Amino acid sequence: MRKMLRALRFRKLITGVYTKRFQKYGRQPSGVYWSDKDRQLSRFSIILNQVAAVLPKGSVSIADVGCGYGALAHHLRNGVNSDYIRYHYTGYDINPTLIRACRGAPGIPSKQFKLGDCPSEVVDFSVMSGTYNMSVTRDLDHWETYILDCLERCWRYSRHGMVFNLLSADYSYISEGMLYHSNIHNIRRYCRSNFGATRIIREARLPSDATLVVVR
Repeated sequence: MRKMLRALRFRKLITGVYTKRFQKYGRQPSGVYWSDKDRQLSRFSIILNQVAAVLPKGSVSIADVGCGYGALAHHLRNGVNSDYIRYHYTGYDINPTLIRACRGAPGIPSKQFKLGDCPSEVVDFSVMSGTYNMSVTRDLDHWETYILDCLERCWRYSRHGMVFNLLSADYSYISEGMLYHSNIHNIRRYCRSNFGATRIIREARLPSDATLVVVR
């Protein structure tokens, strides 16, 4: 019960933090705490490349958990689909303000965006880009418990796997700016023990990042 109440409090705090940020900066990377568009798109490319490596052909359904203002949806709309793979996208976020912004944007059907912290139906892959980087507590154990609980819920609805990124460091900590940095090897061990085979992907262009690919 205590853990459940703490998770509810975290969701309320997260919603408040992101609402203020989005109201200040609007529909752009800085509006959801991304440092710049190039880094945002680089993370999207890494995630989609890993999904395509597992399912290289046909239709692939993905749940974008923590979709923000729908940047990944528009990235997909702008030409990622090919003759070999076609993505069927649904975006989820716990923030009603952001979901309303997604539904009001041109070009993407509003029904593709839903309120929630995990998929509401089974998809091929759950993906999360930057979803867990901004902490709303200084308590590292509580924040990591919250993240792992969210991953567990997403895993239940992921037919083939999950792909998500985290800020990575030699040891886990929460910075003065409330950014969560993970000991990525500890997260990998948890995923391997509780979910499925897990790989760590690193890219030289994003030295502080690690992407985890978890497959059944």
